[in-house]
Amino acid sequence: MNKEELLRELSAKVGTGEITREEVVSRLGAQPTGEKTAVAVGGGIMSKLSHLSVTKILYILGGAIVVIGIVIFIAQIWEDIGSLGRIVVTLGLGLLFAVIGSVLLKQKPDEHIGAVFHFVGGILIPGGALVTLSELGTDFVSIWPVAITFGVLFVSYLLLNATHKHPVLTLFAITNGTAFAYLLVEAIVESTGFRLGDLEAYLTMVIGASYLLLGHSFRDSWNERLISALYFFGVAGFLGAAFTLVWDNIFWELIYAPLVFGGLFLSIYMKSRNILGMSTLFLIAYVGYITGEYFADSLGWPISLVILGFLFIGLGYASIAINKKYIKGTQ
Repeated sequence: MNKEELLRELSAKVGTGEITREEVVSRLGAQPTGEKTAVAVGGGIMSKLSHLSVTKILYILGGAIVVIGIVIFIAQIWEDIGSLGRIVVTLGLGLLFAVIGSVLLKQKPDEHIGAVFHFVGGILIPGGALVTLSELGTDFVSIWPVAITFGVLFVSYLLLNATHKHPVLTLFAITNGTAFAYLLVEAIVESTGFRLGDLEAYLTMVIGASYLLLGHSFRDSWNERLISALYFFGVAGFLGAAFTLVWDNIFWELIYAPLVFGGLFLSIYMKSRNILGMSTLFLIAYVGYITGEYFADSLGWPISLVILGFLFIGLGYASIAINKKYIKGTQ
């Protein structure tokens, strides 16, 4: 079959509806001519939002409405269905949705209906697992049962994701893995009799750095849609947790500035507006803290405020210049 015959047959199949234009574009890896992008700026979040088709919007709205309806229904019958019924309408229903989602992803990998069922299941399963533990008489004095439960969920979603390779499954693997990390550390610390103290801040920094590495590794993969969120929560978690250590701590007061400037350079390397925006905000917060900590009681405080204001303006201008020169032009 030569090129003309192949194109003619493809055109005929598109005309009859056997193949959609979106499927052709998706398979060829091209960008649809009708695709639009917009920049959302709010709270330091700056990311490209792809044009949503009517089908995707209906899927999202439908999934959200289903979750809300299930939650309301469960709340209405909660007291009347007994322990077994509570397990069935939470964990059982969540597992059912997950199974249906896997079947649909296997049979129709190019459609989004399977992801919708997995999304609903992913919302219900963690709560259902905790309900099951409670109804089985688990003693929640120890955090270990909950930590082990989220560990099992984390491994389960890793296995599902290895099979179906879908960003929704990756998202639930990350969220359950994050919960497992916090719960595991808390359980270990609880067993030793120590207090968490600043350990949670250090753990959050590690998780934030892990998000950044994950986002970087997801480039040109099926998880590419998660990169923007991972960059945002990664830098927010890392710099936010580090900032909580700055208070009345000379070591962190000295080391925080290099960390923030490192975030600015990282935004250039990773071409990320999210990292740039959050790093700029935390730099402003850091400069404000240092100024208030060491100059608030001096006679130069009003002058310091004026200088601080111009510094903030300069930081804002610098972030815009960095975005235009090193990030926007490369995307």
